[in-house]
Amino acid sequence: MQWKATAMLATGTCSLAWVGICSYAFEAHKAREQRHLASLRIYIAELERQLTCVSKQAWDTVAEVPLRAAWESLVDARLTAEPERTAVVWVDLDQFKQVNDRHGHLAGDAVLRAVARRLEEAFAAREPVVTRLGGDEFGVLVRDLDEDTDLARFAALMEEPVALPHGRSVPVAASVGFAHARELPHETGRWELLRCADAASYAHKPHRSGEVGAAPTPRSRKGFAAAAVLGAAR
Repeated sequence: MQWKATAMLATGTCSLAWVGICSYAFEAHKAREQRHLASLRIYIAELERQLTCVSKQAWDTVAEVPLRAAWESLVDARLTAEPERTAVVWVDLDQFKQVNDRHGHLAGDAVLRAVARRLEEAFAAREPVVTRLGGDEFGVLVRDLDEDTDLARFAALMEEPVALPHGRSVPVAASVGFAHARELPHETGRWELLRCADAASYAHKPHRSGEVGAAPTPRSRKGFAAAAVLGAAR
C-alpha cells in the first residue's frame, strides 16, 4: 500500500510539474509576442518620425503631402504591426482634366492642395497619412476607419467649391473607395490592399456615355457604398 501511495504521489507531482512547465512556456511565449509587438510599434513610431524629418526631401510640392514611396513604406509597417486596425482610402478626382483645361494648371494645383487638406481634416481622428498616388489620385492611410462617419465628413467638405486665384472658384467631385486589411486574407500585402481600394473607387467613377463600369469584386463590394456617400458632392 505504501508503494502505491508513493507512486500516486509521484504521479501527482509529475502532473503538477508538467502543468507548471506548460504554464511557464505559455507565459514565455506571450511575453515574447508582447515584446515583438512593442518593438513593431516603436519601429512604426520611428518611421513616422523619420517621415516628418525627411519631408523636405520626400515631399510632393504640389499637393504638399509625402511622396508615394515614403507613404508605401509606412503602409507596409502598419500592415505588419497592426493589420486589424489598418485601412486605406483611395480618392480619384472626377473630371480633373477639365479643371486644368478651363482654368490652367495653377488652378489644378490649387485643387490638389485643397483636396489634400480636406482629406487630412476629414480623417483627422484616424491618424491619417495622405499621399498623392499619381495625377489626380490620393491615398489615405488610416487607423480604425469608420467609413460611414469619416466618408460623410469628407463628402460634406467636398460640397464647398475650391477657391482659385483672382476670386474664382470651382466645384470638385471625387470617387472614393476603401479597403480594410482585416477583411482581406491573412498576410495580404500592400499591393492587394491598394488594388481593392482602387477597384471600389473605380466602380463609382463617372463613365462616358455607353461605357459600363467594372463589376464589383467580392472583396471590394463593401467599399462601393463608400463612394456612393460622395454622390452629393458631384
